[in-house]
Amino acid sequence: MKKLALMFAVLSVSTSALAGIETVSRFDMGKDNWPFTREEMMLSCEKGNVLLAINDGTLVQYPLNAAAEESIKAGRIKGVPIDKMLADDPANPGHKKSLAPIIARAEKLCN
Repeated sequence: MKKLALMFAVLSVSTSALAGIETVSRFDMGKDNWPFTREEMMLSCEKGNVLLAINDGTLVQYPLNAAAEESIKAGRIKGVPIDKMLADDPANPGHKKSLAPIIARAEKLCN
């Protein structure tokens, strides 16, 4: 029921039509593929291939691609830069973990 309530809240936060949404976790993706500092995030694909990661605790939206960044800059949706949510990459000191596995998972929601 909590997941359903969160989904409806996200729908009301976003101004564009939502094509897909999914909750993913470190457990689902595997420790090596998990780029976030949180254990769980929601992913969404909105109209126009706008890919977002959403903090399921605060409902803050983070852009995953250029289309999402542009939508935020244009004021069509609310969001903040994703840098604050990214974990450091222990294999590459001074860099953050790659978003590639998360972006690939979010892109599947667009279909």
